[in-house]
Amino acid sequence: MQEFRIKKKIVDKKNWLGALFMWIINEIVLLYKFRKIEVYGRENVPATEPFILVSNHSSRFDGLMVLRALRRRANYMVSPAELKGYQGVTLPWLGAFPADPRHDLIGFAEEGFRKGDGLVVFPEGTVYYDGVLHKFKPGAARIALAAHHDGIPVKVIPASIVYEWDAPAVAKIVFGPPVDLSSYNERYEAEPQSVARNLTECLHREVSALRAELSGMPNDCLDTQEKPSRCWAQQIDRVA
Repeated sequence: MQEFRIKKKIVDKKNWLGALFMWIINEIVLLYKFRKIEVYGRENVPATEPFILVSNHSSRFDGLMVLRALRRRANYMVSPAELKGYQGVTLPWLGAFPADPRHDLIGFAEEGFRKGDGLVVFPEGTVYYDGVLHKFKPGAARIALAAHHDGIPVKVIPASIVYEWDAPAVAKIVFGPPVDLSSYNERYEAEPQSVARNLTECLHREVSALRAELSGMPNDCLDTQEKPSRCWAQQIDRVA
């Protein structure tokens, strides 16, 4: 008989004073590191409604870039390894919480949506420095579909971040139009696993297309393969 375990509840630790402190640090770090920061498609992010943002993850600066560009309250799903030590104290002030399946991730996300908060997810699961868009994990898709099923019409926004490290260093982020979830929602109750997998593949394609557009590089450079293609990694995403 399979053992049933109640998932651990996640506590929202966002607070305005800690967030302000971290925002100032964030600005100092980005402005020191990059000569120019370009933001495109901010109009695609809802002004007040809840949303899920999914993006590639190719640098430790990605979270800082999203925080600066969003200009909205959001929760950030991060690797549990990033919530240790000093970061484990300060990052939750901004809404960071662990992507740990032992916790009630959907419940916490929906609690935030009901407050009007967004949710930021890097579906690759970790930072990849090889310039390849790796396979997405299904967590963001499952949360989006579950939220709609529970009566929360959350929008899903694909995004992409690209860096040009040659001096002067430039960082770019683009927010794409929301993904149409209607066909996925219709099939979700009957086929939850396969629909979540289909939506995950759709999100991967959307982020891939945005990244290709932003970098000016062909989409086939971003395909996920057993031996990843590196046709433009050294020009765009190499960390100095």
